[in-house]
Amino acid sequence: MKLRNTLARSITTTLTIVSTGHAALPPIPLDKHGDYDGSDIIQWIKSHPQGYVHPSVRIGRAIPGDPNSMFGLYVSSDPGTAPMEQDDIIARIPWNYLIGPGDKYDSSVFFSCKEIENLTAELKKGEESTYGPYIRYLLTQKQGTMPGEWSKAGKKFFAKLLDYGELPPYEEAWLDDYKKYLRKCDGDPEDDMERRAYYLASSRDEDTLMIPIYDMANHSNDVKKLNTLSFKPDKVGKAFRFEASRTIMPGEEIFNSYNRCNPCSNADFKHCETFSSQPTPDMFAHFGFIEQFPQYWRFDSSDEDAGEEPDEIIMCFNKNDNGEYEVLWDANGLPDEKDFDFLSEHLKRLKDMYENKEKLQKKLVLGDGEENIKNMPISEWNSIWWYYDELTRAMDAAIKYAPDDESDEL
Repeated sequence: MKLRNTLARSITTTLTIVSTGHAALPPIPLDKHGDYDGSDIIQWIKSHPQGYVHPSVRIGRAIPGDPNSMFGLYVSSDPGTAPMEQDDIIARIPWNYLIGPGDKYDSSVFFSCKEIENLTAELKKGEESTYGPYIRYLLTQKQGTMPGEWSKAGKKFFAKLLDYGELPPYEEAWLDDYKKYLRKCDGDPEDDMERRAYYLASSRDEDTLMIPIYDMANHSNDVKKLNTLSFKPDKVGKAFRFEASRTIMPGEEIFNSYNRCNPCSNADFKHCETFSSQPTPDMFAHFGFIEQFPQYWRFDSSDEDAGEEPDEIIMCFNKNDNGEYEVLWDANGLPDEKDFDFLSEHLKRLKDMYENKEKLQKKLVLGDGEENIKNMPISEWNSIWWYYDELTRAMDAAIKYAPDDESDEL
């Protein structure tokens, strides 16, 4: 099994309230289209002397009222809305409104058992939590979107698709991540809310801080879309700042980068304070989605069972303005003939699996109204094949666009 370091945070939204054992939470505020509008969280943040949310911020869907459109942060398109200018503060979240490890916070630490312990406690308080509006929002978030949360059948089939650790995302990034957390943090395997807190933190936090408003921004590394910078507290007691990196016009979406510091993002590395640099496959493992272009792929063709040293293939995969694919290679991860054989063999294996997709679905996927621990829900099945499409496209491109001179290097 090949090892990779990963950091992560994410955004998914649904409107399903989860019981906490306390009094029922009040209805979430909806706009005129029936979408959650975040007004409760905005008012809560602004109630603090240090709290601020830009008046042009809109929380909702790209197409209001369309449940299939993207939920996120936008600049309102209402008449008279002013654009956000470069360096404008989008949101300033006071320290007391961040859920993290408390006095044990260290800006150079990227995982904290104490953060998850504290988040679990607040989730269990429900409406009684001092973070009430934010906790209510977190309790509406859909579960089961990340591979680590999937059913046994979903995990088993995804592992098979990846040839049991031969292709990314590598198994330590997702297969037994919660079990590792339980061992590391002396967690309670019977505590469902602790499990929920773990996956909320691993998919939404900024290193060791859960940050309202900020964690609603969707991801992009597209230089035409990415329009923000974030500044986490350098010590206990300081506020978190989320700022515009350029003018953001009315109607435009407010994007953040979840892996800004990877070599394919064209980021200014002075802004890489969180060192978030995970490749595209690890983004899927932690967030449950595949990022759009540009993508960052890492493969390892070594045979660990034979005692071989890691042999990485590192590529940036993008699409230019003419709609043509482009591949750039890391000089430390240029492929050789052995690497291409590795990719070609796996590509053939994957495409053979695809030929049996319909038969496999009948065998492995739950039907409507069925309950069977041996099968997976259709949502997991669809996610696996979504990843298959992106993985095989990247492998095809790696073979087709083999480096032929130094101009193909990063």
